[in-house]
Amino acid sequence: MLSNSTHMHYPPILIWLIDLVFPYRCVACHKYLNRAYLCRTCFRKISIRKQSECIGCKRATKGATCPFCKDQNSLDKLLIVSDFKESVVQSLIKRLKYSFVFELAYPLNELTKKYLKLRSSRGDSFIVGNPLLVPVPLHTRRENWRGFNQAKLLADMLARNYHLETHSALVRVSQRMVQAEINDKDARFKNVQGVYKCLNKDSVLGRDVLLIDDVCTTGATLNECARILKAAGAVSVAALVIARG
Repeated sequence: MLSNSTHMHYPPILIWLIDLVFPYRCVACHKYLNRAYLCRTCFRKISIRKQSECIGCKRATKGATCPFCKDQNSLDKLLIVSDFKESVVQSLIKRLKYSFVFELAYPLNELTKKYLKLRSSRGDSFIVGNPLLVPVPLHTRRENWRGFNQAKLLADMLARNYHLETHSALVRVSQRMVQAEINDKDARFKNVQGVYKCLNKDSVLGRDVLLIDDVCTTGATLNECARILKAAGAVSVAALVIARG
């Protein structure tokens, strides 16, 4: 379940050498694994979010932005898979983004499926309305430095899981200070103003859109992306993130 097949196109001897030099170990318990970075035992220990909240005030809701925060927030709904305070989740996300281990998207995808199954069992299926999945983009320089956009990895996996369409409708047109390095909430919102653009408005026109990203903190990035998408003709914009910081 938590393994991947990224080596399948390599010759067996090369696979053996890679595994010998760079052995797979669980990020939580450090047990040696067969081409996986999280063991089943540690995966089962991760708590998933059972209570959703408003992106603005964090008041408990079904994920919808509450009436008091509607005017200040463009995002209509926020779905949060787990908590950033979960040490395993935090480790998976950080190693995915900063150690450039793209295979760590696999256990995060499995965690997302577990979360969505729980919501569906409660009568709240996210696939109602056939949403278009749109990953939050990175600036070209940052994506080239990392080698991938983690949001796009997660969006593509989710699209395959549920037979949904994904489209990189948004692009980041300017590179500014990284949001994670800004502590002030107002400064975060100001930092993302004007950095995103919708290049293909036809792809989102009349569609319900589900933004995909790894972490939501203040919601500045998701709200700015939602604003741009609605201006391009999206009917509604929700977001799905792995964790909220």
